[in-house]
Amino acid sequence: GVELPEKTGYRANPETKRELYEGSDGSWYDGDTIAAAIGQSINRFTPMQLCTYTAALANQGTRYEATFMRRVLSSDYDELIEKNVPTIASQLNISDTAYEAYVEGMKMSTYYYYGTVTAVFYNYDIEVAAKSGTAQHGSGGSDHASFVLFAPADDPEIAIAIYVEKGASGGKLGYIAKSILDAYFSETSSVDLVPGENVAN
Repeated sequence: GVELPEKTGYRANPETKRELYEGSDGSWYDGDTIAAAIGQSINRFTPMQLCTYTAALANQGTRYEATFMRRVLSSDYDELIEKNVPTIASQLNISDTAYEAYVEGMKMSTYYYYGTVTAVFYNYDIEVAAKSGTAQHGSGGSDHASFVLFAPADDPEIAIAIYVEKGASGGKLGYIAKSILDAYFSETSSVDLVPGENVAN
């Protein structure tokens, strides 16, 4: 539903397997369930889907419609033509127990001694809940790398998804995520502003 031409991903389940394996054995077996339960099997997600999913985890099940647009201004930046209003797309009722369990698990990846990105976030000023991922594929070369997070972990403001084709290991993307968080939480951003933006008239 975003504003650009897009391809949608899919999740491992019996319907997807039947569709993808049409004309051959598309049966769903117990082994497929086990593979799907640990994040393997026939999954394909866009970075935007990963980010929306991560934000929904942060919101304890509230998923908002995805968008790239914050607002539209006139060419002279003086008139607000359209502003994006966050819209709830769906609601999954996640229990407090389940929420606390996955948030704590995601936090452990950033501060526990064997966490995949502890070296990046252990002494970070903001508590981060994160998950690294390694996506296997059959096209040769290194695995694809993925990384998602939300922060602050106990009062989320931002969700991030990073995906690098043949990036080997998702944990390596923690440094990129940290740079994004540094910019987001910085009181003085080094990013150049568009003339007319954030200027009192």
